[in-house]
Amino acid sequence: MNNKIKLIFAGILIFLVALYFVNKYRVAPSVDLNQLPLFTLTGDKVNWQDYKGKKLVVSFGASWCGNCKEELREIKKIKSEKLSDVEIVVISDEPVEKIERFASAYEDFTFLKLNLDFPSIGINSIPVSYIINTKLEVKENQVGYINWADASTVEHLRSLMNQ
Repeated sequence: MNNKIKLIFAGILIFLVALYFVNKYRVAPSVDLNQLPLFTLTGDKVNWQDYKGKKLVVSFGASWCGNCKEELREIKKIKSEKLSDVEIVVISDEPVEKIERFASAYEDFTFLKLNLDFPSIGINSIPVSYIINTKLEVKENQVGYINWADASTVEHLRSLMNQ
């Protein structure tokens, strides 16, 4: 009987630890973009309300992140054809110099500097993307790579932006 209780306890403990890590690394945090200390690469404070009326893809990423770069490359390929009315905003917590080098490959995208580190706002894995409609409502979020080359994914995310 004692061993059975230990096994049940161990199973519950393993389940709780797994749940913790899934929540920490695979669930996008609820981020209030209005409250974040965001700056342009020239040092101007960002007023998130200036984006009202625009469809947005907001991606938290970094220059060293392979999945971040791959996702941005995919978006760049389809931007003019399928996302011409969507603004792509990339937020990084890296030094401005690194962000500038990163941004040089994506001239049509807006890059912003977050003056906090990602873990302090609950982002423990990147990329994290938020699909935002014209009312600045987050309609979808995802941790990890989004396959923008998949037409059904693009259509689904565009439909969310139109809500």
